[in-house]
Amino acid sequence: MFVVRYRPEEQHSLRPHHDASTFSIDIALNKQGVDYEGGGVRYTRYNCTVPADEVGYAMMFPGRLTHQHEGLPTTKGTRYILVSFINP
Repeated sequence: MFVVRYRPEEQHSLRPHHDASTFSIDIALNKQGVDYEGGGVRYTRYNCTVPADEVGYAMMFPGRLTHQHEGLPTTKGTRYILVSFINP
């Protein structure tokens, strides 16, 4: 597990990529609209955008092959997510 920090003046987004895991989990650690603006994830293959989750909610998805994704830009404040990879 590790924490990712997104800030407009640093790493504000993450380019489209596949994770090396069988499954990936992202957990929101702070609140969109209060602590930061922007954010969320887009699954490029499906052109599906998911807004930032509620604090403590987990989003689990296949990490390899089918779910290329990108972290959308954080435009204001600081966004934190907890990331975990599962390889059964």
